[in-house]
Amino acid sequence: MAPARPATQAAPPPAAARPRPAAGVVVGVDLAGIQRFVYEGRRLLDAIGRATLMADLTDPAGPHLAPLLADLPAGSCAVLRDAGGALYIAFTDPRRAADHARAFTGRYTRRLRDLSDQLNPVVAHVPYGGPGSGPATQAEALRLLPSALQAARAVPAPGHLPALGVGVTAACDITGRPAELLDHTRDRGPVRERAARDIVTARVRARQWHDSNTRTWLRGLAPPPGADRLELPTDVDHLGREIGDLSRLAVIHLDFNGLGDLLKRYHAALDSAGADVVAHMRTVSADIARLTEGLAQAVIRAVAGAVTTDPDTGEPAILGHGAGGRLRPHVLRGAVHVPVRPVVVAGDDLTVICDARLAWSVTRFALDWLDTDPALVPPGDPRAAMAARAAEPPWTRRLGATGRTTGVPSAGIGIAVQPVGAPLSVGYDICAALCDTAKEHRKAAEHRMHDHVVAWSHVFDDPVRVVARLHEDRAGSGRTALPMPGADFRAFLRAYLDPAAPGSLRSAPMAGQRSWLLSRLAPLLQDGRDPAPELDRRRDIGLPVRLPEPFDRGLLLDAIGLLDLHLDVPLAHRPPPPREEPARP
Repeated sequence: MAPARPATQAAPPPAAARPRPAAGVVVGVDLAGIQRFVYEGRRLLDAIGRATLMADLTDPAGPHLAPLLADLPAGSCAVLRDAGGALYIAFTDPRRAADHARAFTGRYTRRLRDLSDQLNPVVAHVPYGGPGSGPATQAEALRLLPSALQAARAVPAPGHLPALGVGVTAACDITGRPAELLDHTRDRGPVRERAARDIVTARVRARQWHDSNTRTWLRGLAPPPGADRLELPTDVDHLGREIGDLSRLAVIHLDFNGLGDLLKRYHAALDSAGADVVAHMRTVSADIARLTEGLAQAVIRAVAGAVTTDPDTGEPAILGHGAGGRLRPHVLRGAVHVPVRPVVVAGDDLTVICDARLAWSVTRFALDWLDTDPALVPPGDPRAAMAARAAEPPWTRRLGATGRTTGVPSAGIGIAVQPVGAPLSVGYDICAALCDTAKEHRKAAEHRMHDHVVAWSHVFDDPVRVVARLHEDRAGSGRTALPMPGADFRAFLRAYLDPAAPGSLRSAPMAGQRSWLLSRLAPLLQDGRDPAPELDRRRDIGLPVRLPEPFDRGLLLDAIGLLDLHLDVPLAHRPPPPREEPARP
């Protein structure tokens, strides 16, 4: 007879009876080609509406996703991520998780296709907790999901391939795709615009967003004397276009540097520490989305706050140095349109469309806003959550030589200049390509990994040729200093285009020398020739010549290119006033 076991020592359960991790399926849906969809049209309203539709599609409380989640049994699913154009959902019913995942995927992708045939969802299912060699936990499945989505992206489903109508004679006036209806939302007299269905859907949604958010974003900002109110533009013609002048827009794309790698490292750190990976990852995604939207609002408020009255004409104007010294915003029926319009796509993708004269001042403001000392960021500010991660790897970033750190990521920025009326999609493709080029340049300079990086182009051409020309100019005779680190960008604007800087192209000694700079000096620099003989000739005939020192061919050419375009406006951060709480009875 075997001796009895002590009361404190229980017999180990049989292998079949041991508890197993809860089984389930993590589903990831990634919307490919979001930017192409958002910027397909020519109108600003189309881009705003489509960007808002993208936010609706991944919003658990939105009109597209909420009904699908409500049809599932209570407690059988959890949204793990709903930002960045991606949707991650865990189906947790141990017995029916696979069925729920398949049913949801079918209904959700059908809803996407009904909305627009330009949306290409990429889907991956990662089961966990079951038998076999798959991931054992939900956190591990979440870690593997991006790789599964990347593999799925390489094999598009037949239903997601382009399938344009055959023999369709009525084409969409905006996109060239088959027209499905007439747009009655635009007042164009008896002639109605033929449009694809998603164009009209986006415009309706854009107007809803505009009506509900404009007052909020401009709250507390007074219009200039004589005007009734400030307004956000819904048309590119309202972005400061001047009658009788060749007007140009700038499309500015901002993308956080190495964000994907930062999120992977953060995921690994959480996993190693045994923290709640899912909750922390969703929190940081929400913090980044809040940061992006906060920057968009800060840009709007900074430009709106710069609208004042022209002392010569009494009309609304934005005053600055260079490019004529003033920008006259569009005024319609007492409303002054702020000549800038950010478009936030998928929570972490920011594109700013503005009058080209403001682009470099807006970019400088954005870099300063992101680099604010965390000690000066008040609670409740959209930067506060990320700035508070200054001591939390991998988010720690040095702020230049100040000795301070922040948790706000650095950014790559591309600026494209295009004529008014040209497709926004082309301008976006150019600035996105320049942004990617700038980020690659930053990676090659290890000592500048903590700084921002900026690149721009005035050439409106195929993005591949624009980038190739930039590489050629930089690698050849040094005809450009682009891409520039953020610190160098600020110093460049200050040393070369600030009227108060000695040697600036806009300083008092150089006043009236514009023609010589453009017609004589610029060609010499472009050809790679030594400008010393030309400078000596100018001095011999008694004409002032004072250029920034030390001499730099690339920086001089970059500055000459901005001489007639850049309006230097001192933009200031203008936080919205606190909301007044209703008085309690």
